[in-house]
Amino acid sequence: MKVLIIDGYVDEPAHFGVPPYLSTYPRYITGLAHMANYEIEYKTIDQIRDSEIPNSDILVVIGGVTVPGNYMGGTPMTVREAQEIAVRFDSKLKILVGSMAAYSIDRSGGVVARPNTFEKYDAKMWRGYEMKMYKLFTGKEWKKGRIALIKRAAILGAPIVKEHPNFPDLMCELELGMGCERKTHCSFCTEPLFGEFVSRPVEDIIEEVKSLYDSGARHFRLGRISNIFAYMGKVTPQPEALKDLYMGIREVAPDLKTLHTDNANPGYMYSHIKPVEKMVATIVEYNTPGDILSMGVESFDPQVIKANNLKISEKHFIEVIQMVNLIGAKRVEGVPKLLPGINLLYGLTAERRATYKINEGILMRILESGLMIRRVNVRKVMAFPGTPLFEALGGKMPRVDERLYRHHKYVLRNKFDHPMLKRVFPQGTILRDVIVEKHSGNLSYGRQMGTYPILIGIPKILPLRTHIDCVVVDHGQRSLTALPIPVDLNTEPLKLLRWVPGIGKSILSRIEFERPYKNMEDFIAHTRTELPEWMKEMVLFNRKRS
Repeated sequence: MKVLIIDGYVDEPAHFGVPPYLSTYPRYITGLAHMANYEIEYKTIDQIRDSEIPNSDILVVIGGVTVPGNYMGGTPMTVREAQEIAVRFDSKLKILVGSMAAYSIDRSGGVVARPNTFEKYDAKMWRGYEMKMYKLFTGKEWKKGRIALIKRAAILGAPIVKEHPNFPDLMCELELGMGCERKTHCSFCTEPLFGEFVSRPVEDIIEEVKSLYDSGARHFRLGRISNIFAYMGKVTPQPEALKDLYMGIREVAPDLKTLHTDNANPGYMYSHIKPVEKMVATIVEYNTPGDILSMGVESFDPQVIKANNLKISEKHFIEVIQMVNLIGAKRVEGVPKLLPGINLLYGLTAERRATYKINEGILMRILESGLMIRRVNVRKVMAFPGTPLFEALGGKMPRVDERLYRHHKYVLRNKFDHPMLKRVFPQGTILRDVIVEKHSGNLSYGRQMGTYPILIGIPKILPLRTHIDCVVVDHGQRSLTALPIPVDLNTEPLKLLRWVPGIGKSILSRIEFERPYKNMEDFIAHTRTELPEWMKEMVLFNRKRS
């Protein structure tokens, strides 16, 4: 029997799978198919959009976006595409897996999820799909529980990373646990729908990392958990368990390139500030630079917080981010090791005009305080059946004042994001191993591997998938301009040299006419231009090409 896995990509609250990320879904499903001694073929939705679908006995399609976002590395499968795939494909068994198996919803916030009507699929699975799929593949019941099943499936399915078109530039999401540790939950969140909060054993995750590492994976994110500080500690944090996990990963993956994390509950962090301080220190000791703790604040408006059972007040949140800055803001070649990220959500109950001003005011106070925030994510809520928000709305669309929402984003991007980026990534910051992903006009755009990596514009056309080191020279609202280093002042085009700090438009024509220069002293003597000291260390003077 042959199984074709089509990865339509997922974006869930604690689980990401849009390239260069690879979710747990295709890896687990591959492992389950191996347990049934099936042959496996893996394709991404981007690979099959303009090509024929390979033949197989069983089709497994993965998809579902429950968190709206903008994507650069790939485009998640739409509801229409999922339907078309089922129609185009002729097989004995067609299976749809992921949130799309439950909801007919695409990449948009401010909407209500509706049950889907994918009649062309023989089976649809989301929560608890692993146990169901094992029985479907093998005809047997798995009696040892989900945790034991995914341990085996994850190890057997690890080699599928080699089949991904982005390999080896692939970030593997690792499941630390599932569910939420809170007794009562945020009104909008789907994570409680997965059941009681549970953590995977440290040893299981380390073995999975080893199998992925042995298969060539070098980038890892500790995700698929609503709050990393509750790992192995639903009631009381367990700093030693987290330290054992990080140390174990470093032991089995000694030459890893990225080790990042994702979600953190700032309310839990404040309530357990002392043990959490130890855990933040552990992360900073063993992670790689550029890491982010994504904190679901959602709103600073006390009225919205109370109505939606949110996590933390302004005062307590400031104390939490002060602690993270104190420990995590140390830099490696200019890049902070670990910073907070903030999620703001609109369309919640009790929202009002003042909500936008309250949120703006607090963010500006954070900026003025000198603290660092790596990024602010502003989005509209999705309402899912089974959540308190869905019930409060009576199944109707969330209410978002579009005019206020657009103006709010404009204000934040210009007055907060831009100056904050200049603080987090000052001129002269070195960005290692940037991967070129797309071209637009005379620019190349790239990102580092990481959790919420910053977009980097490079004023030069470079081959796609090229790995380069860059130095930051300018800042946008949510992106950076950087130059590949070293910069050859004798051979680089003027369009690139105009971005070198200290070189103005007035001397570009002189440079073109006079070069090649022998060295920095010769350059300064001829151009009467002084470069910043940090920039001098990043230039060279090769002979000009004929």
